[in-house]
Amino acid sequence: MITIFTPTYNRAYTLPKLFESLEAQTSNNFEWLIVDDGSSDGTRELVEHFTTKADFKITYIYQENQGKHVAINMALDKVSTLYFFTVDSDDYLKDNAIELILKKLETIENSKNIIGIASPIEMIDNEGQIVASNINLQYEIMASLNEMAYKNKVIGEFSLILKTSVAKKYPYPVFSNEKFIVESVVSNRMDNNLKLLHITSSLVVGEYRIDGLTTQIKKILVNSPKGASLAYSEKMNNVSIPIVNRKLFTINYWDYESLNNSNFFLKLKKIKSLRLKIYLLSYFISRIFKKYTSIK
Repeated sequence: MITIFTPTYNRAYTLPKLFESLEAQTSNNFEWLIVDDGSSDGTRELVEHFTTKADFKITYIYQENQGKHVAINMALDKVSTLYFFTVDSDDYLKDNAIELILKKLETIENSKNIIGIASPIEMIDNEGQIVASNINLQYEIMASLNEMAYKNKVIGEFSLILKTSVAKKYPYPVFSNEKFIVESVVSNRMDNNLKLLHITSSLVVGEYRIDGLTTQIKKILVNSPKGASLAYSEKMNNVSIPIVNRKLFTINYWDYESLNNSNFFLKLKKIKSLRLKIYLLSYFISRIFKKYTSIK
């Protein structure tokens, strides 16, 4: 019914906790697919050990280090179950996660425009204390990811259990020599008519780590400017997103696009909205003015 997919890179020290949480599930109607993005820390041998103990199917795929988004594309190419559930290598499941998912899926499986379930990730610190839980979600909401963020003002990290047939239609863009692209590039490309059942219960527990993406995001984006520019430009030009957010995306787009493209007019041409073009020009004029006045 469900493939739990875990992309991993040199996380042999966190995978045992995830594996233990899978063993503890009250339902084993799932299989575990691991795509190893070039680990050199004994991940392969660890997974081989897991397979000798597990009462569920484990599939291990190794690829040269290319980034999480490429690992996701690889997984989607291989998966054959009805649903696709990404769980990162430093997260773990609550004991009743699969059982709860299966109950919720019964309510949406025949709906064409409901493509899966979204569950708020319960974040904890390194002492096990909850630092974010349920993202102020008090009741179930049927909405797209963009609607949740920009209409309902619910911001946070969600675990997604998607219909595999839908997920396969939205592979991540891949750029040569770049190993990262923000995951929101996919949610932005999904039509707002494609809804998710946002539930109040957390299925996954995540831990803040100093080696995690969240703490390194700016540096990572600078090292993958083409992907960053594309992601921000598509959100910048998405008219279903409020203009106040699109202004911020325009600045981000310009910063990352400038790392590869020095042509002012070609960069400006990618901004489809005249209003945003005027905003960008006024933004730069105000920066120049402030810099000039501060010098004086």
